[in-house]
Amino acid sequence: MDRDAAKGLEAEIVGYFRCPDAERMVACFAAEPVDEAWRAQTVLTLPVFLALVLDQAPDVASALVEAIKGGDPVKVEVTAQALNYSHHPERRRLMEALVGEAAAGSMDAAGADFKGFALTHPVHVDMLWAAFFATGDGVYVRRIAELLDGWMPEGQMQPLLAVAARDEDAAKRAMAGVLAAAAQGSLAAHAREFSEVRTALAAAASRRDGLGSALAAKILAGAMN
Repeated sequence: MDRDAAKGLEAEIVGYFRCPDAERMVACFAAEPVDEAWRAQTVLTLPVFLALVLDQAPDVASALVEAIKGGDPVKVEVTAQALNYSHHPERRRLMEALVGEAAAGSMDAAGADFKGFALTHPVHVDMLWAAFFATGDGVYVRRIAELLDGWMPEGQMQPLLAVAARDEDAAKRAMAGVLAAAAQGSLAAHAREFSEVRTALAAAASRRDGLGSALAAKILAGAMN
C-alpha cells in the first residue's frame, strides 16, 4: 500500500489512522468499484482493516451492512469477513442481516486477534499493515520489523524452497525468509513517511544481534537520507 501509487479507497486506508472518519470510510468503501485493481490481497486484507474500524467505531456497522447487502458479492464477502473478525457487540445480528442466519451461526466465537496470530503466508504481512493503518498502533509495525530476523540471501533461500514440500524444517526456514523479504520491501516503502515505522526499525537495529538488526539499520538509514 504505497501512498504514491495509491488511489481511491487504498489512499483512504493508508491515511486513515492519522484522521479517522469511520463514516467517510464506509461511504468510500461502498462507492469504490470492484474492478481489476482489486487484487487477491485486497480481498484478504481489507476485512482486517474494516474489522478494526468497526471495533473503534461500532456505530457505523449498521450503515456498512445496509450499504453493502444485496450488492456486489465481493464486497458482501469482505464485509462478512470483517464482521467475523470484529468484536462488535451485535456482530451476529449484523451478519444475519447481511448474509443470513446460517452464516451468522457459523461465525468465529470471539473475533480475531491480529496482534497475536501466527504468520504463515506473505499476505499476513499485508494484514499487519492493514491493522496498523486502521489503528496507528505501532505494535503491528514492530511485528513486521521482527520478521527481518528471518532474512537470508537468495542463494540460501532457493535450496530451501526446493525441498520445502518434503522437509518441515526447511519449509519453516524458507517461510521465514519469504516473510522477511515481504517485510523488508514494505518497511522500506513506508519508513520515510511514517514515524512509527522508523521507531520500530530503530528498536530492531539497536539490538545489534544479527542480520535482522543490520537490515533494519540499513532500511532506516535509507529513510533518513
